[in-house]
Amino acid sequence: MRDATFKRLQPKTKRVEQLALQRTIAPKVARASGIKVALRTDLGELVVGDCLAALRGLPSDSLDLVITSPPYDGQPKYRNGETYDRAWFEGFFLAVTQEILRALKPHGSFILNYRSKRHRDERGTIQYELVFWLRKQGFLFCEDFVWGKPSPPPGRFNRFLKDAVEYCFQFAKTRNWQFFPEQVLSPARWDAKDRERRKKLAHNYLRVNAPSGQGRKRVQAGPDMVRPSTLLYFEPEFLPNPTRHPARFPIHLPNLFIKLLTKPGQLVCDPFGGTCTTAVSAEHLGRRWFVTEIDGRYTSILKSRMQAGR
Repeated sequence: MRDATFKRLQPKTKRVEQLALQRTIAPKVARASGIKVALRTDLGELVVGDCLAALRGLPSDSLDLVITSPPYDGQPKYRNGETYDRAWFEGFFLAVTQEILRALKPHGSFILNYRSKRHRDERGTIQYELVFWLRKQGFLFCEDFVWGKPSPPPGRFNRFLKDAVEYCFQFAKTRNWQFFPEQVLSPARWDAKDRERRKKLAHNYLRVNAPSGQGRKRVQAGPDMVRPSTLLYFEPEFLPNPTRHPARFPIHLPNLFIKLLTKPGQLVCDPFGGTCTTAVSAEHLGRRWFVTEIDGRYTSILKSRMQAGR
């Protein structure tokens, strides 16, 4: 039964719009696979269970965006005994991405947040090999974003510096992937006073007869709002971690990609949901969402996160 708490999270007019959206994905998956729907809001549903089984229950061409971060290779801290070695990525994970490809709409995108760990004296290479493996599956490799962390946790490495970088690779199903940069504009970083000064210079508003014969308006003063770059500058997640999840990403990360690659009401999926940050982001931004996570201990925090709005 739907918890009435979530109905109070949104203004009444917005709830009416949300209730009008179709919510047919997760119930069909749950009935087909026997997976438990652990939490439901007006916009989305959390399934606790195997993500591959859940994805196989999705209709083809049903997802507008997938954002996920699979376990790091060799990560021993998920309490399930899995080593997440190369065989896991070449086997189980590529089976998951094959289902993602099938379930994406033609305009859909898949954002993969991943960074191979260090193994003794070397950096793992799976982060780069994944690009080639997914292209072989049929994905288009659209973009690579670099997430730079201003305050990374201190590391204890003899011959390495602090690990302050992760990657967010964008893949798409077709060349017609949708893109809404106007939804993520940010203030220009040049000095505001200097920008106003340059706008008043004569060559910014008078047509000039150049020696080349071209008479045109030279505009050197840029706009106030600009597109962000592919360098994502977000702090790591420093909020309390009562579930002790070993690898959380901050809500700013899904916020950016949900606004950049979807419209309100479209469907966002995260098959490795963890503490369900993608669900919180999608709910806040008015997108439908479908999140799966195999460990219910991590998802137990979602209800309180929705209530807190973070």
